[in-house]
Amino acid sequence: MSAFSSDKHHEILTLESRRKIYALVKQYSGCNFHELERKSNTPATTLQYHLHYLAKEKLISTQKDGNKIRYFSNTFSSKDKYLLALLRQRHIRHILLFLLDKERQQHEVAQFLGLSPSTVSWHLSKLVQQKIITLVRKKETYYRLAIPSTDIIPLLITYQESFFDTLVDKTIDMWNFR
Repeated sequence: MSAFSSDKHHEILTLESRRKIYALVKQYSGCNFHELERKSNTPATTLQYHLHYLAKEKLISTQKDGNKIRYFSNTFSSKDKYLLALLRQRHIRHILLFLLDKERQQHEVAQFLGLSPSTVSWHLSKLVQQKIITLVRKKETYYRLAIPSTDIIPLLITYQESFFDTLVDKTIDMWNFR
């Protein structure tokens, strides 16, 4: 980073409220506006102004996710942004964690998540369309990760505290023992 860029970033972050919001985006990369609003205790209009300003000045980046916008520190590749946006969704995250170590059938996923089979089917179909998981047809239909687990685990480790999820904690503990 050039001295000019560093000086400009320092100048942009001199305002305490903006610096706080920037730190939250770095800590909770992949969160949407409402999650950042809750975590920051900042009025929506103020938060929106600073997020827009930080994005305009290229200190953070945004990614559209359906009808939500997710905010990221600028250190992410587009692949990691995409995966982290998925991992920020609790049910999707739990499905991916459940499929980390082996193929599973839909009813196993539904039972593990405690969700209706139709809800699980919707999530699984979405993940298959996005090429995150694949269908394996044997005697029965199974689902497995289509991406390497090594793409997921580093993101879980880096952002473990921001998930507030005991399943993430247990998965990381299990992974560390391998």
